[in-house]
Amino acid sequence: MPITHSNNTRGFQSELAFVSRLLDAGIVLLSLFLLRDYFQIESSNRQLYIPPALLAIIFYFLAAESVSLYRSFRLATQSEIAKKIIVSWGVTTLLLFLIALATKSSTEYSRLAMGSWFILCPILLITGHFCLQGILTRVRSQEKNLHPYAILGDDESIKNLPEKIAQTPSAGLRLVGAYNSLPTLLTALKNQPIEYIFLSYASHEQEKIIAAIKALNDTTASIYLIPDLLLSDLLGSRWIMLGNTPLIVINDHPFYGGWWALKKIEDLLLSVLILLLISPLMILIAIAIKISSSGPILFKQRRHGLNGEIIKVLKFRTMTSMDDGDVVIQVTKEDSRVTKIGKFLRRYSLDELPQFFNVLQGNMSIVGPRPHALAHNQHYRELIDGYMQRHKVKPGITGWAQVNGLRGETDTIDKMKERIDFDLYYINHWSIGLDLKIILLTIYSLLTSKTAH
Repeated sequence: MPITHSNNTRGFQSELAFVSRLLDAGIVLLSLFLLRDYFQIESSNRQLYIPPALLAIIFYFLAAESVSLYRSFRLATQSEIAKKIIVSWGVTTLLLFLIALATKSSTEYSRLAMGSWFILCPILLITGHFCLQGILTRVRSQEKNLHPYAILGDDESIKNLPEKIAQTPSAGLRLVGAYNSLPTLLTALKNQPIEYIFLSYASHEQEKIIAAIKALNDTTASIYLIPDLLLSDLLGSRWIMLGNTPLIVINDHPFYGGWWALKKIEDLLLSVLILLLISPLMILIAIAIKISSSGPILFKQRRHGLNGEIIKVLKFRTMTSMDDGDVVIQVTKEDSRVTKIGKFLRRYSLDELPQFFNVLQGNMSIVGPRPHALAHNQHYRELIDGYMQRHKVKPGITGWAQVNGLRGETDTIDKMKERIDFDLYYINHWSIGLDLKIILLTIYSLLTSKTAH
């Protein structure tokens, strides 16, 4: 019976999980005590903060274990880690709140200190995990602490798999070999340590899959089955369970579970803050438009929103014409329809500022695929595969495509296809971190880009 050689990788992973738990406990405990000192809690009440800190550690560990936060450091992305921490801390906060209500003890604590702790602690926990992951990545870049893996499958199915795995260097995996014969792999397992084995067979080759799993179950290697669907270029594929039935999701929005609420909170908080900051600028722009040319200050254009529903997008008027019919001609460089003030507004995307009111109305997000005119949607959906999948989320004021240089006119089908590829990437890789990155890149690109006109 083939048994893999013993090695220190699993031991190191256990030690790493212990270090991560210790780090989290320290962050939870010290952050509350530091905030207690910062808000100058009276010395007679300082001991009151020990029980909630200890309870928080217990609740957090229980929640973290339930979402497998510490289970795998190799195959988890930063986005997955952040989501698990937010969920775990959310559960912790809720339980502490319920205990405070049940014991009527909430008045004994500083609301500023506790409120700051509930907000600051998950940020520190995420930062701590990212730093730990960064240290690991640095170690792995020196080809240290790499976990050996092998691939078993047919020649065609395993041809591109090593390249796909190599696109995730943070996993810290080292290829031992790609095998199309089970006996050959079993021989390799006797001669060298292999921690991960990826099975890559076509879905109709069930006999080979069952035989491989049965044989490899007699080893200490972790086994991962890669369905042939996931080896294709289908976007957004992931597993879900419908009762006891496993399903592969081919196309779906990214806000399953409670993540839609987090996205909504992000939109509301940021849009209110931004509108407060830019309201003087918007007033000046409105006056300039009214003085410089005849016509309304705002322009409403029908666009497709979430699930293809028609919404009215607000913009500052920048043109002498306001096309919103079956045919809409895209604005080109030196377009005679653009007013003088409109040219300036479009260059820096200031004409889009009223769309923050669309965000407050709930039919747009700050970050998402840019909405296209109805006529453009009808045209391109017939030419580009997956075009309408961009409407699985709310359209945005800015997006992943725009910060990657795809603002302004899309005068060729290739340009539009490239924009759609970026939009679909955003949908399939959404996270709060990605949204914040896009917002910061948008500010930078608006100051340096000359694409829009």
